[in-house]
Amino acid sequence: MRHKKTDFVPFSADAQRSIANLEAAYEQLVDIERELDALPTSMFWQTKNGKDYLAVKKSSSDSGTTQGPRSPETERQFAAYSAERARLQARRASLNALVQDRVKLCRALRLPQLAEQQGRLLRELDLHGLLGYDVLVVGTNAFAAYEMVCGARFPVGNEATEDFDLAWCRGTRVSLAAIAPPAPQQAASGRVSLMSVLKRIDSTYAINRRKPYQAVNDAGYEVELLAAPSTHPMPNGEAFEPMATLGEQEWLLRGTPVRCVVTTNKPGTCPLYVPDPRWMAVHKLWLSLKPERNPAKKGKDARQGNVLLDATRYFLRDSYPLDLEFVLGLPPELRDLFTAWAEQSGFDPTNPSA
Repeated sequence: MRHKKTDFVPFSADAQRSIANLEAAYEQLVDIERELDALPTSMFWQTKNGKDYLAVKKSSSDSGTTQGPRSPETERQFAAYSAERARLQARRASLNALVQDRVKLCRALRLPQLAEQQGRLLRELDLHGLLGYDVLVVGTNAFAAYEMVCGARFPVGNEATEDFDLAWCRGTRVSLAAIAPPAPQQAASGRVSLMSVLKRIDSTYAINRRKPYQAVNDAGYEVELLAAPSTHPMPNGEAFEPMATLGEQEWLLRGTPVRCVVTTNKPGTCPLYVPDPRWMAVHKLWLSLKPERNPAKKGKDARQGNVLLDATRYFLRDSYPLDLEFVLGLPPELRDLFTAWAEQSGFDPTNPSA
């Protein structure tokens, strides 16, 4: 289906400012959260045999490690920890209030949002340095990001979903690890696994034995990890075992990903890191024709692919051009799909600004 530019609802100037302000507040908040997370869970005095000893718990499950008997040195250590924790907690409270104020503005402007269940997962992935470094968000949840980067609400595409799809990107050119320093948490304490992040949210998450690329909690919520053949094998310590035969996942590792911040329905906020919209669009069109694809999903795939190509054409002409260079970089099976869309839409990639 061809969508005219008038089918999209552009965000107002107020909405654009609110989005920028929300992103700035969120980034400050997550920096503080990372600093707090890097601190010991607690530091306290223990009395043993009539003497006080300074004890430190690195995590909530840690039984505590003694740092030494009470002395000027351990008292300074305890005072420094207490002051830093109090400072960070006060800063976090202030930023939380700022974020909530900006979330209210974005919600009043009816900007795209995700369910809080997805939002919490994304915040934890970001906090622990997996989002953008190890994984991309794919599937329907990515469409909130595409609406944000286009600055317009789509007529179709951002439909409710009851699961969460991630694609592995570590070791590829779209991973932030290729262009930025290691994520703070992973640089400080080594790589954090995807399953460990899920269990921080809900301890009932476990790998589905019939589908080892999927984790499910007791409420039946599913998180799936997809991976291109070139990204195999997974790092040691990863419980997920994504299929190694999904060659189409390679396409989502091309181009320039999108990062943005959106609101959630609690209300709250969360980040998104999603594939290049052009490659996601043609990938969706290809999925709509894949013989093994669930027939119930094919119609949505086609709608999402078409609307995302149309949106890219209208709103992302400079940053994500649908020009001849892009077309010639497509594999034949995707080039044919793009050509069919272009003919139906009256679009000429040799003159994309027409």
